[in-house]
Amino acid sequence: MIANELLNKIALLSPGTKLRKALDDIMSANLGALILFVDDLSKYRSIIQGGFEVNCTFTPERLYELSKMDGAVVVSEDVSKILIANAHLVPDPTIPTVETGTRHRTAERVARQTNCMVVAISKRRNVVTVYYGPHKYVLSDTRLLMARVSQALNAMEKYRFNLDKLLSSIDSVRFDAGVSIYDVARTIEKAIRMMRIYEEIYPFMVELGAEANLIWAQLEEVLSDIEETTMLLIMDYSAADVGPDQAMEVIERLKQERNLTELKIIRELGLDVQTVAQAGETVVYPKGYRFLTDTVRIPLNVSQNLVRTFKNLKNLGESDLEELKSVDGIGEKRALAIASSLGMIRRREKTQSGKKPE
Repeated sequence: MIANELLNKIALLSPGTKLRKALDDIMSANLGALILFVDDLSKYRSIIQGGFEVNCTFTPERLYELSKMDGAVVVSEDVSKILIANAHLVPDPTIPTVETGTRHRTAERVARQTNCMVVAISKRRNVVTVYYGPHKYVLSDTRLLMARVSQALNAMEKYRFNLDKLLSSIDSVRFDAGVSIYDVARTIEKAIRMMRIYEEIYPFMVELGAEANLIWAQLEEVLSDIEETTMLLIMDYSAADVGPDQAMEVIERLKQERNLTELKIIRELGLDVQTVAQAGETVVYPKGYRFLTDTVRIPLNVSQNLVRTFKNLKNLGESDLEELKSVDGIGEKRALAIASSLGMIRRREKTQSGKKPE
């Protein structure tokens, strides 16, 4: 997992930025470069020797021209000014480095010593390497990144299709009949895998910058409400009464699970199930969080009051208006909305079973 502070630096070098244009021009000309980004020049005078002060507004063309000289270029941290050109960087030689080339060894040591971002461009390999504190990141070819992200997006769309089918299947079961815990676990598993794929490609999306605008829109559609839905499923089907924060902790643990299976998910939900066959035969009743949040639009804190009172959706469905209104946060309007939604479910179930609705 790439550190957020490094991702923020990578975003400065993404396609569509002025800095990236300068880097592309430098590589196109088969030039090498060493660029140091500082917040306050006076703090780093001890490692910047020689060169000449430029102190001009940053433009891609200026950085490209100044990179034709052998020395390093010093740029302001916000990439608004070019401060010094043709400088010689002299970091502490005792700082360990795994690099072999002189330019990259200097870049890594300067980054570790100053905690500033340093960009090194290899003249021979035409590769951009970003150093920031102890971090190192090599920029990838844009076409390769696009191919990886597109492949991941296709996988996520398939998972989303299967997830929606499973959610529909769960919702179509009579709420007074319960649902197989195995089906619940399968649904959560699909959602977790989608979240994991997103976390894997997020650094690539940042690196792609403006090139990823369309993919961001597609991801927003595919991932719509995925985290909230998973949280509500966990709250609905956990053996214990689990709140939102605890549900999110379960999600994080599942995302870290290297070999994610339905049985591991079921155990995270607090049920003692040993086999897949047993999971298929274990019936559980939803507490009603997802129904109350998605269908009735009841705030989660009020939904928690309802669940504490009625325990599950089955009991909630057998309640009357007065019992609903006795719950803290439920007035006439919300009680009628709950009763109306429950009535629609009953009519739908009777229609599906072939019975004539009342």
